Amino acid sequence: MLTKEEKKVVSGITFVVVARFLGLFLLLPVLAPYVKNLPGSTPLLTGLAVGIYGLTQALLQIPFGYLSDKYSRKGVISFGLLVYALGSFLGGIAQNIWMMLFARFLQGAGAISSAAIALAADLIREEVRTVTFAHIGAAIGMSFAFSIVAAPFLAGHFGVPFIFFLTGGLSLLALLYLWIFIKEPQRHEKEIEPFLKLLPQILRDKNQMAVDLSIGILHLFLVSIFTVIPVELIERFNFPKPEHWKIYLPVIIISLAIMVPAIIAAERKGKMKPVFLAGIAFVALGFASHLILQDFWGAVLLLLFFFIGFHLMEPILPSMLTKFAGPERRGIAVGVYNTVQFSGAFIGGFLGGLFLKLGAVYMLLTNLLLSLVWLLGIGIWIKNVEIKKRST
Repeated sequence: MLTKEEKKVVSGITFVVVARFLGLFLLLPVLAPYVKNLPGSTPLLTGLAVGIYGLTQALLQIPFGYLSDKYSRKGVISFGLLVYALGSFLGGIAQNIWMMLFARFLQGAGAISSAAIALAADLIREEVRTVTFAHIGAAIGMSFAFSIVAAPFLAGHFGVPFIFFLTGGLSLLALLYLWIFIKEPQRHEKEIEPFLKLLPQILRDKNQMAVDLSIGILHLFLVSIFTVIPVELIERFNFPKPEHWKIYLPVIIISLAIMVPAIIAAERKGKMKPVFLAGIAFVALGFASHLILQDFWGAVLLLLFFFIGFHLMEPILPSMLTKFAGPERRGIAVGVYNTVQFSGAFIGGFLGGLFLKLGAVYMLLTNLLLSLVWLLGIGIWIKNVEIKKRST
């Protein structure tokens, strides 16, 4: 069980992380149509305005994680929140495509995920750490579901600039909560090694790299699915976009409901390995289901099985990473993790564009083959890995 102080930490870090993800999720369904009508916009610049956020996130996760190790978790998070808020407010007043590009660049430059996860790991006992990440993961999942439903309504009634202002304001509220209710963890007595010396050590760690590659593949799948499947639902199955939330919402709720007992089993009964492998298997099953059925219900099953697998792995992976990385290098380790995650998302978007031209079947077949290779590789690797069980 979490202590009172740990609950406060979890609430605060969840608020910080969700405030950041809302900026992505709320804009995802409505940004491109808005940006393409700005003065100076072209299709290429419209895509860049959407994608540059993830690119700058990937580039800055490692430096921000390292700086949080060397100096201050809260200081780095605070700086990132301020940069993100500035980018959001600039997005709200952007009058042309170039100002919007700069605003989105700044939003991505507020790369706080590494420092936020490291802060949670610093302040939460190891035996309840996976439960902590499950809370955060569930909140992110629910914010995604909320965003899919709320974004078209908010944009239709108040405009896309309102969403930018809303997320910027949430970022400042998260900053206020951080400084009032969450303490700075104790500084490590051990001197932090130079960045360029630490990074190769992490890249040579097979355990950390297995976790990093897993989160990269998972988010490659996530973005490629959401590039192809919504278009397929509209154009092939005549399921209108405003109705898509009727699929997304129950799928996410069901997957989160399955996640809770699975994470309890992983923590208390030492079942983290089988839960991890089951997550990959569910992802593969999703692609196989749609590949076989090739109809509307195949698409629904793909989303259902994928999100079951997604939510089984999302809290487990950062917990495993923080076990493999020592406290003095936890921030930079999480920085590498998040860099691979956002890089996977960027690659998933690029591949998704190719799959839109070639057809959904190519996405299903490619991702199914990759998921099977992933399952085999993790199955071989994890046999010789010791993952600590929660003490009872």
